[in-house]
Amino acid sequence: MELLEKLRLDAGESINLRDDLSAGTNVLLHFVLLGGLAWGSGQPFLFPSLGPSAYLLATGEKPRAEGSYHVIGGHAIAAVCGLITYLVFADGLVAVDVFEQGAPFSSDVGLLVLSGTLAMVLTTIGMLWSDTNHPAACATTLIVALGLMSTVLEVIIIVASVILLVWFHGIIVERVQDLFGVEPNDPR
Repeated sequence: MELLEKLRLDAGESINLRDDLSAGTNVLLHFVLLGGLAWGSGQPFLFPSLGPSAYLLATGEKPRAEGSYHVIGGHAIAAVCGLITYLVFADGLVAVDVFEQGAPFSSDVGLLVLSGTLAMVLTTIGMLWSDTNHPAACATTLIVALGLMSTVLEVIIIVASVILLVWFHGIIVERVQDLFGVEPNDPR
């Protein structure tokens, strides 16, 4: 108890060591599965926007952003919107390569900007209309719209990864939480 008293944050809040270690354990379990799939298949079952989704699942209930409908729906909408704008405006371009050139007012940069911007607009409207509200999906739409994961197969892998993440959380992680008492008490 003394240790927790010494670990004070701003506004008088203390670190909840049990909850924080529980959340870390939960994230570890999520990424062991998806990392194993990525390693074993050589396919991108791990991608940047999956991290915030795993974090939300691991740290507790946040009804507008967490839950299978929000997580899966948000990423699916984002992946499709990103793919549509990429194929229409920037097909064949990859942000890493284009931005490496550093050419001001490059038409390739302009096309990627257009693709990313319209993907964000479509994703935002799509998530609001469907009430999926998953902010991490906005990163997914940019990953796809900027050519980083922009094939139909990669979009399928994105959605499959998210489905596996949510399924694994519900079937395995929640059982581990119940069995070992490691579910965070204080969702954040």
